[in-house]
Amino acid sequence: MTALWWPVIAAAAVSAAISLIALWWNSRQARLDRRRELFGRAFAAVAAYREFAYIVRRRDDSDEARTVINRDLSKVQAALHHHEALVRVEAPKVAEHYSELIRQARFIAGDAIRKGWDAEPARSDAHMHIKAVDLAPLGIYENQYLLAVQKHLSLRSRVKLSRR
Repeated sequence: MTALWWPVIAAAAVSAAISLIALWWNSRQARLDRRRELFGRAFAAVAAYREFAYIVRRRDDSDEARTVINRDLSKVQAALHHHEALVRVEAPKVAEHYSELIRQARFIAGDAIRKGWDAEPARSDAHMHIKAVDLAPLGIYENQYLLAVQKHLSLRSRVKLSRR
C-alpha cells in the first residue's frame, strides 16, 4: 500500500516546485517591469525639462503665459528631484548616470531656458522655428544613462538581482 503513495507524493512535490518557480519568476518580472517604468519616467522628466528651452521662446508676452510656464517648469524640476531619489534607491550605479544627465541638462538646457526668457516673446508663426537652441551635447549623457539602464536590466544583472 505504501508503494502507491510514492507517485502521489512525487507529483505533489513537482507541482509545488513548479508553483514556487512560477511565483519567483513572476515576482522577478514584476520587479523588472517596475524598474523599466521608473527608468522611463525618469528619462521623460529630463526630456520635459529640455522642452522648456523651446516653450519659453514660443511664449506670448502675457503674464498668464509666464505664470503657466513657471508653474509647469517648477513641476518638472520637482519630478527631476523625485526621480533622482527613486533611481538612487533602486539602482545606485544607474543613479550616477542619471544625476550626471540632470546636471548637464540643467547646465545646457537650463542655459537655453535662461536665454529664452531674455529673448523677445514669439509674435508670429515665423518665431516658432527655433534655431538658437542646440541641445545635441545632451545626447552623450542621455546615451550613458540609457546604457547604464540597459546594463542594469540585462540578463547577467537580473541573475545577480535575483540572488539578493
